[in-house]
Amino acid sequence: MQELKVIATDLDGTLLDRGRLSERNRKALIAARERGARIVAVTARAPRGVHRDPGLAASIDAAICCNGAIHYDFATQATDFRHPIPPTTAREIQRRLREAIPGAIFAIETGEGQIAQSRQFSEHVVLHDPWTFVDPAADLFDGVDAVAVLTVRAPGLDGPSLVERAQGIEAPGVRMWHWGSYPEIEYSAHAATKGTALAAWCAERGIGPESVAAFGDMPTDASMLAWAGRSYAVADAHPEAAAAATHRTASCAEDGVAQAIESILVELDAPPREGA
Repeated sequence: MQELKVIATDLDGTLLDRGRLSERNRKALIAARERGARIVAVTARAPRGVHRDPGLAASIDAAICCNGAIHYDFATQATDFRHPIPPTTAREIQRRLREAIPGAIFAIETGEGQIAQSRQFSEHVVLHDPWTFVDPAADLFDGVDAVAVLTVRAPGLDGPSLVERAQGIEAPGVRMWHWGSYPEIEYSAHAATKGTALAAWCAERGIGPESVAAFGDMPTDASMLAWAGRSYAVADAHPEAAAAATHRTASCAEDGVAQAIESILVELDAPPREGA
């Protein structure tokens, strides 16, 4: 790279190993900031899942949350809900999913909290409260103005089985995301993708893809990895993410993000080759 203006990174499974920011990754982000790069988290988490983490809050300049639906600025603490799902649309998608997947249960992210039909949605999830739990027969969208994410689970079905059942459902206005084997699928507004959101964030600041390095591990990261001028899929990334990236790096557990950033900074510091 001739210039590095933005490092855009997914969080869980890419930068964070089981929710933890390692010291090496933290130092690499700080080193890049000292070189003038802006650090942008591009994540499925809601803003509170980022700004409430002290290590992240001290290392990141902005966050693109809910897979592109919401922008969050750390300096101003401003939240910008860019691509909501209208509740009427979300309610209709829920109806169609219930017909195709008997026993399906649902949760929604509103940008300010989560409303769920089962406490299992909150298990092993950190910094995503507040949660509101309602009866499965209740209207999940009662009093809700906008939906960032509609999440679906079904007892007894794994991730691939859920995807297979849902693929036959016409879902206008929304886009389905999956997490490989993880037994959950999500829907967000069709315009809410990590790649589109990152491109818009950069364009508003006069930054092109050639000055952006991106990191990811899941299908939700593929559009971002494809857009960035240089992109890295971690070693254990989903095949969709790996296919979209220009480079590979070590796994999340091995601080792959830090390894790549360190290499980029060394490359930028190297004197130009004779004749180049």
